[in-house]
Amino acid sequence: MIIDFHTHAADLRLPGEMNREPVTLEKLINRLDEENIDKAVLMPVNVSPEICQAPLFFSPGSDILSQLEAAAGFSDRLILFGNLDPRMGCYGNLTKNQILKPPTTDFTPFLQRFKELGCVGIGEIVANLPVDDFRVINLFQQCGEWDMPVLFHCTGPGEGVYGLYDEVGLPRLEKLLVNAPNTIVVGHAPGFWSEISGDITPENKFIYPQGSIIKEGSLQRLLREYPNLYADISAISGFNAISRDREYGVRFLTEFQNRLLFGTD
Repeated sequence: MIIDFHTHAADLRLPGEMNREPVTLEKLINRLDEENIDKAVLMPVNVSPEICQAPLFFSPGSDILSQLEAAAGFSDRLILFGNLDPRMGCYGNLTKNQILKPPTTDFTPFLQRFKELGCVGIGEIVANLPVDDFRVINLFQQCGEWDMPVLFHCTGPGEGVYGLYDEVGLPRLEKLLVNAPNTIVVGHAPGFWSEISGDITPENKFIYPQGSIIKEGSLQRLLREYPNLYADISAISGFNAISRDREYGVRFLTEFQNRLLFGTD
């Protein structure tokens, strides 16, 4: 069985791309048929403001519940994920001590409802926060308690885009893995896959570095040391990482074959 671990069905067009057509559930299923893919993980969008452009914002049925209820009609082909933003939850006015150590959100009502709706995981997390932000760690820990893997978009370092961000060497991701050992963490996107090479710099961590893999990067070390880390090879970032050096790419695929997830995005 072939499972595409990374798909969306929504109006993700930018304002300047209105000549294109949004992806619908029917179009997604047709693509799966054309490419002989048996099932796909569907990740709802429109949770975090970083990813929400005007076409999606005003799109009918773009709320999470509507997306999941519509997808339930394709239960023989789609595996449902829920989605959350680590920043969710408001406690009103905080005391001085609480400001120094803010309370964390109890995501139980969200996760329980997602389970009732048939969701088996959470993602894609796109909030523009440090990977080791206390709110991120809190969400990932609770997802693990509900046996729900979490897929996140990784960028960085720095703010201003979408996705959790990290510095060269993925120190923040390692802290997350240490603090959420019972949660399956699935990495994705340029800030994650650029770390396949040991010569990564802050300037090219955002993009798709080219050239041979002369020295292994932090990604391989983390995959070897943390059994709860998995890697989603979807999109240009995953493809570029394993194809930029085809000889090394084969070795990488062979060593980590049980930790790699096929996806298209």
